[in-house]
Amino acid sequence: PKMKEALGADGEGIDVSFEFDQSSYVTRAVKAVVTEFKQKMPKIAMPLRVMVTGETQTPPVDATLELIGRDEVLARMQKEWQAFPG
Repeated sequence: PKMKEALGADGEGIDVSFEFDQSSYVTRAVKAVVTEFKQKMPKIAMPLRVMVTGETQTPPVDATLELIGRDEVLARMQKEWQAFPG
């Protein structure tokens, strides 16, 4: 699927209603999208990483999102959503 389809029409396909206090929560949220759309982790993690950090290379995406923090991740995703391809 395309990234926007996987994350939902408004970028909320990954459940970020929890606090980013443990990377295991972030990992489970990303893996849920991977499982639902029957994709491999890089197919979801890479576009998400680029959307949130602007970089193609970072530490593991779950750790990166945790370090950035929930509110900032959501703000960055919302900002990039309209311009993000696919």
